Amino acid sequence: MAPAASRAALTPKPAAARTKAQAIDALMALPELKAWSAHIEKASGGKARGAVLDDEEEGTKLIGGKRYWSLSFIENGDEAAHRWETFLVATSGDEILVDDSNDDRQLTLSQWRAEKRPLERIVKHADSAPGGTAPPP
Repeated sequence: MAPAASRAALTPKPAAARTKAQAIDALMALPELKAWSAHIEKASGGKARGAVLDDEEEGTKLIGGKRYWSLSFIENGDEAAHRWETFLVATSGDEILVDDSNDDRQLTLSQWRAEKRPLERIVKHADSAPGGTAPPP
């Protein structure tokens, strides 16, 4: 193999840019958001739905030298919208972080799943008093 060809093979390709629409699609494909959406619709009798809201209409956030779309999963009802979680979706590559505003840090999806147990939110809520479908704070 020629030296130029071997260098080209070792050079990593830059990550493809991700549009905001692609970032939203990536979030809505997460099993947790699918389950939350189904729970919201069922618990509200179809009066509320899960949705993704753009937190930074003017652009992206810079975290650790990398750009992210800041997007929140919300429960969207007739009377109000309730935020369930805020996500940071990389504008390039496939990284998704969860913005843990309580501790002022960002979690990877695996950390979020292990520490916050997001699917337990809907199980706990199903056992709680009737009313809105938003998770407890």
